[in-house]
Amino acid sequence: MSTQRHILIVEDEEQVRDFLSRVVRRVAPDATVTAASNGAEALEVFARLGGDLIITDHRMPVMSGMELLQAVRQVSRSTPVIIISADPTIEHQARASGATAFFFKPVTLTEVSQAVRNCLETAPQGPAA
Repeated sequence: MSTQRHILIVEDEEQVRDFLSRVVRRVAPDATVTAASNGAEALEVFARLGGDLIITDHRMPVMSGMELLQAVRQVSRSTPVIIISADPTIEHQARASGATAFFFKPVTLTEVSQAVRNCLETAPQGPAA
């Protein structure tokens, strides 16, 4: 890989955010991983640095994962976005809005690892900005 990948982890619960960050760093050790506590913060990071993958919780303060997905889709149809939620009613809406993958909480190490591998293998690799 000539260009370093940039992966955003968006989760308001610190323990879950740390878990997701650790899993992603294990699967993609050469990637830059940026953590954000809400969608608005993540959108600002995405606007500045771009992103090769976004993993986001659905329910967060300030801006939800669905709102983040919709904002990202306005500027990038190709950036993979994985939505994680405890709400079983949101899966169809997430997929219809362009989510690459959807997982119910609690998400497992295996689910996250495989989804990250799949997204990074199929996503076009380009500059982070």
